[in-house]
Amino acid sequence: MIEIYQVDKLAVSVFEAVLNLSGLAEHRPIHDRERLQRMRDNSNLIVVTKDIQLDKIIGISCAITDYSYCCYLSDLAVDQAYQGSGIGR
Repeated sequence: MIEIYQVDKLAVSVFEAVLNLSGLAEHRPIHDRERLQRMRDNSNLIVVTKDIQLDKIIGISCAITDYSYCCYLSDLAVDQAYQGSGIGR
């Protein structure tokens, strides 16, 4: 069972883990934890996808939005084991 929900904050370790599992780590400053933390802290819309059975976060999307007209999606990372299943849609 998959659950999708919005969070206010996200631990940098969780973000880093999903980036690694998704294959996006090679395109992000994965070794600069302070920068990763700023990336999360300054996103005002963070949505996570969790595999409830495994109690594991398998997807993260981070965006900056005005909640009215404009939304910039900066990151959409889905664990490679779940890619192609429609989670990122």
